[in-house]
Amino acid sequence: LYAMPHLLEKATDIKELCARAQGEVTIREAIHELRVWCETVEFTLIEHAQGGRTTPLVKEWKEIMTQVSDHQALLMNLKESRYFSRFEDQIGQFESKLSGVDEYLQKLMVIQRKWVYLEPILGRGALPQEQGRFKRVDEEYRSIMLNVGGNPKVLNLCSISGLKDSLDMILEQLDRCQKALNDFLEEKRSRFSRFYFIGDDDLLEILGQSKNPQVIQTHLKKLFAGIHSVEFNKDITAIVAMKSSLGEYVGLTTTVNIQGEVENWLNDLANQMKATLQKLLIKATAEPSLDIVNNPSQISCLSELINFTETTYSCIAKNKLPQFKSEVQKKLDSYVVFNAVGNVLLQNKVKALVLDIIHNLETLDTLIKNSVTNANSWHWFKQLKFRLQEEICNIYMGSATFFYTYEYQGNAQKLVHTPLTDKCYLTLTQGMKMGYGGNPYGPAGTGKTESVKALGQAFGRQVLVFNCDEGIDFQSMGRIFVGLIKCGAWGCFDEFNRLLEEQLSAISQQIQIIQWAIKENNPKLTLLGKTVDVNRNSGIFVTMNPAGKGYGGRSKLPDNLKQLFRPVAMSVPDNDLIAEILLFAEGFRYAKELAQKVVSLFSLCKQLLSYQQHYDWGLRALKTVLTVGGQLI
Repeated sequence: LYAMPHLLEKATDIKELCARAQGEVTIREAIHELRVWCETVEFTLIEHAQGGRTTPLVKEWKEIMTQVSDHQALLMNLKESRYFSRFEDQIGQFESKLSGVDEYLQKLMVIQRKWVYLEPILGRGALPQEQGRFKRVDEEYRSIMLNVGGNPKVLNLCSISGLKDSLDMILEQLDRCQKALNDFLEEKRSRFSRFYFIGDDDLLEILGQSKNPQVIQTHLKKLFAGIHSVEFNKDITAIVAMKSSLGEYVGLTTTVNIQGEVENWLNDLANQMKATLQKLLIKATAEPSLDIVNNPSQISCLSELINFTETTYSCIAKNKLPQFKSEVQKKLDSYVVFNAVGNVLLQNKVKALVLDIIHNLETLDTLIKNSVTNANSWHWFKQLKFRLQEEICNIYMGSATFFYTYEYQGNAQKLVHTPLTDKCYLTLTQGMKMGYGGNPYGPAGTGKTESVKALGQAFGRQVLVFNCDEGIDFQSMGRIFVGLIKCGAWGCFDEFNRLLEEQLSAISQQIQIIQWAIKENNPKLTLLGKTVDVNRNSGIFVTMNPAGKGYGGRSKLPDNLKQLFRPVAMSVPDNDLIAEILLFAEGFRYAKELAQKVVSLFSLCKQLLSYQQHYDWGLRALKTVLTVGGQLI
């Protein structure tokens, strides 16, 4: 009781003392927690085995770096405390350690990623001029990681002498190796432009195994639209033929010597592929009847279309379209009953030819119905026509003219012609004539991508389909564009409106440069700081799902990008007509009745069955069922 007045008098000081004690306890506990973490935290390591040796690598970077960042934030909070001064030395030491560890971890993470990528490439002898540099870096990096493997405590990094300078040196040297590798790959791609369409790993395997043609054979289907494999001569020094995925054999008119640089003989293969198909076409059109057994499917179909075009011109002038229609109908009947049982390749050839002849009949029906007697009539003018003039295959549609480019298509499935595909083809060809790209848009399953691929197939082009997402930037797109315009291929960019809006602006500039060069017939253009040769047969197409409900992640294209593409609204496809023609091509006699029943069944399933995400009653599923039905008979 006697002390109470004194206590009350010193109440403020006592409160301050309690607050200080409590504050210092908090700091001590935090420092103790930090000290325990520093003494116990370890890397999670995995053993990386390559070339008969193992190297410890860090498995979980994110977790450790998050912990370091959290503890650095804790130290910053402690420094803001009023009672920090008594612990300044201890906190300063921890701050210095964590700062060093953070810097080491950041650099080590980048180095590990680069080393893991470069080590299997440069370790097996690629880029001989960089071998010495990489060997020194490799030894230094492995020495550091073996040290970490021997003592995996994270704070052990601070005790490795000269680590900062070593990491800086390793990072700099790895960047130089990476640049040398990129320059090397870019040089190879510039020599053979189809290399732009495969990844670095595939390209490095091709270059590393250039003396082993059998390994390169596995990559051919990534470089060519229809070549699945090639046939070599007995001593494996030359390519004598190309084969499709169904085994269609096309002998080259001139063999391709596979000695020397791989990009050189792949260029020769591409040139010989086109020269061979051109000679086969000239020969096929000169023959009185079509030899579908010995001719490639592509040449049989093209020859039939050329003969149909020439005969139609003649019959329009002589007013003999009904008689010609009877001849075409007889030809169709003969192919429908053609016996190709047990021969999948021949069945595929006949089916492709039947689909083309059915469309020819539809064209003749249109001409006869509209009493066409003039070759300049709109009903004939708007059709896709093929003519062989002075041994050059020209393609006409509307006011547009194109060259056939003889890219081997193999035995790719043909698209059924409907009024919708005809409208799409007409819009795309007239857009290309004016120097623009094409933009089929509409819901999923309406044939947007398939229409672009089928038109490219009809033109003898290589068509490459790219699925767009948020991860693609303008640099990646620029590389693809360079490849397309150098080799004259078509690029179809699926779901183009999934790209980020900030990327679309830069991409639109690149597309403008390409389209202007093609339109003005310029031999060269500049893209990504490089001068590139322009092949006027190249084309850029985009497909889009509507932005809005049911299609997340889609955005509307900016106006300056919309103007570069001619839009085509792809509405609901005519399932009845497609099913009828597919069944007829498969050999079903009562195709019309069967098609109505199958389409009705699919429609009822869609309407009456419960909604399930894995149910698909659209055109894709319908085509699959019809194809299987054809295989069963």
